Amino acid sequence: MAIIKWDPFKEIERLFSEEFFPALVPTFTVSSVPVDIYETDKELVVEVGLPGLKPEDVKVVVEDDRLIIEGKKEEKKEVKEENYYRKEIRRGAFRKVVYLPYVVNEDKAKAKMENGILKIVFPKEEKEEKGKEIKIE
Repeated sequence: MAIIKWDPFKEIERLFSEEFFPALVPTFTVSSVPVDIYETDKELVVEVGLPGLKPEDVKVVVEDDRLIIEGKKEEKKEVKEENYYRKEIRRGAFRKVVYLPYVVNEDKAKAKMENGILKIVFPKEEKEEKGKEIKIE
């Protein structure tokens, strides 16, 4: 198990993030942007469900141990709001912040969109040997 440095300011930021306090402007709710995070022997993989969006509609940024996914799905103005019987498909802007289980090398990350799923892959870094001799001068 990796040791993760605790940063109290990041914990405060996490508590007040949109995950717990959604923005007061019309956006997707955080729960409407599903995310799967898993790892294989060689990679950390994040999959995000974004049906109906194109790659150019989405922005992906890695900062520290956070993956920030933002985008916008345009609302069609063909039907008036009062003419709907049911309206569950969310449109508008969204922002999802995902805390990664460990620090990744964003320079080697790859992302692709296929069938409404954004897949972001971070290769695992080669671990250095434990312990290193320090020469005394």
